[in-house]
Amino acid sequence: MNAQPDGPPAAGKDKLLSDRLKTIGGLTAVVIGVIVVGIIAIVAITKNTDIAATIASSAGGVIATIVGAYFGVKIGSDQTKAANDNQKAEAAKAQVYALHLPPQDAELVLRQASAAAAQTVTK
Repeated sequence: MNAQPDGPPAAGKDKLLSDRLKTIGGLTAVVIGVIVVGIIAIVAITKNTDIAATIASSAGGVIATIVGAYFGVKIGSDQTKAANDNQKAEAAKAQVYALHLPPQDAELVLRQASAAAAQTVTK
């Protein structure tokens, strides 16, 4: 008989799916925004060629701002997720180490760990 791990196995898949949907949704919003701004610029340029350069540069500025903001937020959220994942991994390692601690040393190590955690949080 195969032993199944505790907890719902689909939880990781749902999180992965939601991350992909966020990425696809954000990228779709950026693309739609760029297309709309481009259409506005094309319509304005065809209606009035005297101000075409002004409209084109303004549209380019808007597109660059939208795309830059999207990728800036995306990179920031990806780095935050990676940092949180690394913190969880380190916490899991610490718990495994604690399980292999001799019982007579537990109180001393607990005090040292609490002091180290307090110093880390205040920095």
